[in-house]
Amino acid sequence: MIRSGTAFLAMALALGWTGSGHDDSIGAQMVPITLKDSGGRSLLVSRYEVTVASWRKCYRDGGCPHMPESLAGADDVPVTGVNYIDVGKYLEWANGRSRRELRLPTLDEWRALNPAPVKEPQLRFTDPRMAWAANYGQEKKAPAGPPRPGGSFSTTSSGIADLDGNVWEWTSSCFKSGFERAGENRCPAFVAAGEHESAVSLFVRDPASGGCATGTPPTHLGFRLVSDR
Repeated sequence: MIRSGTAFLAMALALGWTGSGHDDSIGAQMVPITLKDSGGRSLLVSRYEVTVASWRKCYRDGGCPHMPESLAGADDVPVTGVNYIDVGKYLEWANGRSRRELRLPTLDEWRALNPAPVKEPQLRFTDPRMAWAANYGQEKKAPAGPPRPGGSFSTTSSGIADLDGNVWEWTSSCFKSGFERAGENRCPAFVAAGEHESAVSLFVRDPASGGCATGTPPTHLGFRLVSDR
């Protein structure tokens, strides 16, 4: 019986179960990053974007009611086709299992992770009425094609992969500075960060369909997790 109990405990720990309903498998994939422009504040950041495998677990547990087409892909491919509201459901599920307080990065935090800051393109129009299309087609192009497995693109010296890939990452920053003070439920669009930054309606899952994005729409929409502890 002792041997059986020991074997069971070893298996449970390997699966991330601690007897208290917690699962730190997500935390195990996070690395500490010191943000240079924030007085030395430390942030835990996922090495890779949230994968199809992780979203599938959330879906099977009933935490994620939306089933994106990307769930038919390989387990290690970033989940895509998820909007801001879908991501919120995933965070509720993940935080119910994790010891950590998982969230999306702010735009400033995402920029601090990126070793190659996004350059502002030359504006096509100066008329304020055309601001929504002023930089259309001027942004740097990301790799085409479907999402690729985590680690397919470059990795920063801090160990964060695929910031330059073809999956844009939702941030928690409202598209208009100061607007978020009214509350997230009143912000109509959030910034998705990648090879360029784009404001995307919180309802949009497929950026190719439009959805009030400013500038060139992102190729794919996914997300990465961060935690303050």
